[in-house]
Amino acid sequence: MYNKLMHKITFFFFLALSINIFANDNDKYDCHSTNSELGDSAHWAATSIDLFAKNKYEQAVKTVDACFELYSYAAVVMQKDFNAKKAKAPPSGKVSRKEKKKIHANWAVNDVSVALWTKARSLEKMGDIELAKIAYSQCIFLTHGRAWDPKGWFWSPASDCIRKGRKLIK
Repeated sequence: MYNKLMHKITFFFFLALSINIFANDNDKYDCHSTNSELGDSAHWAATSIDLFAKNKYEQAVKTVDACFELYSYAAVVMQKDFNAKKAKAPPSGKVSRKEKKKIHANWAVNDVSVALWTKARSLEKMGDIELAKIAYSQCIFLTHGRAWDPKGWFWSPASDCIRKGRKLIK
């Protein structure tokens, strides 16, 4: 049962990936960080969430789509590994330095879940509810992803996507 479910989730995730690839008309975004202290996927996720915070929703979606195919595979593999090992999801909120280091090691699920959260929220703000539902469903799969809030704690994009996505279904 579990393997069948994982197979279906993976299928739909990659189906959505193909939609992102063909929908991407943003060839101008450079998917690589120029900051030696910030990895490429972290730069991508941070840029997308910054655009969202500035109400630049269309640019946020284009930024997510521009690099999604570069990082999504690693995130899916990482999440499937966590699921196969029945690994407990990292905590949200304030954590110890040791726990923070462990969370940061999950770079792929962290960055892709943040990017998908940003895309889903942006699409919803733009009124494109059907595409927002797809992005929320992708985000929900990455349960081990965590986002760092500059105020000093981690939050779960997947948990927020569940909450926001449910509101769109009702």
